[in-house]
Amino acid sequence: MTPAHTPLSSALTPPAILAPATTLFSTRAARMRALASGHALGDWLAWLARLFEAQQNLAEQLPAFTLPIVSAPQMPLLAAHRATLLARAKEILPRLAQSFPSVAMPTGDELDARLAAGLSRAAAQPDTAPAEACDFIIAAALQVVWADAAHQALPGFRQPTAVPAAACPCCGSAPHASLVYAGEGKDGLRYLECSLCATRWNAIRARCTHCDTGEVVQYFGLEGGSEAVRAEACDTCHSYIKTFFPKHDSQIDPQADDLATLALDVLVGEQGYARSTPNLFLGAGEAVPA
Repeated sequence: MTPAHTPLSSALTPPAILAPATTLFSTRAARMRALASGHALGDWLAWLARLFEAQQNLAEQLPAFTLPIVSAPQMPLLAAHRATLLARAKEILPRLAQSFPSVAMPTGDELDARLAAGLSRAAAQPDTAPAEACDFIIAAALQVVWADAAHQALPGFRQPTAVPAAACPCCGSAPHASLVYAGEGKDGLRYLECSLCATRWNAIRARCTHCDTGEVVQYFGLEGGSEAVRAEACDTCHSYIKTFFPKHDSQIDPQADDLATLALDVLVGEQGYARSTPNLFLGAGEAVPA
């Protein structure tokens, strides 16, 4: 499978940040198709695979767009361009929606509200409104635009000095999962993956990404399930984040594998922990307040 992320520093030193590759969505779609086969939620996962494929097609056909990067050490790289990127997502959304003619898409003020809600979900802000199919398509358009902008912004990356460790240094959104690498000059390092632009950044292992404590962190997995996926739970704030281990499955995609392992969310929830990270293709649910 084609690597979905590219390091931005020398292979001799572990990179602090990994940029999403131009094949991000096709890699994700291929993984989701594989996971959908024989899965109890196979029809839904297969629909999402189609959506990820449509994202890749749209990403490859985006009109030329140059984003003037403003280097502000106190802000994520893309923070100053939120309004511009939001307008671009609204502009390309109809092209993405054409692949799903049975889904009724909102217009006018309702569309603006749902676009804004998508960005709020990516920032892990509390959300109690149930998501509809149109919200997933809107989220997909937002991801295409923000990932494209990340391609432009990250080559000149400088770590913002005032951005929280658990916020994406590129766009400021929350991570939806983490990965622990093996080999490739990153052996044992953990990276968080942004729920919006898919940028990955290095984060300290065995430390809660929600409350930043390292006192009591434990791991949960499904009995008989793959060792490649665990829920890292914090006994201080009672939150958890899914963590993936590619050494046990080299084909892992955090977005796709997160959605295919919802049984783990149920298990950890029954133990009294709440999910602290968003996934833009899940409906509203229990979440730890920011």
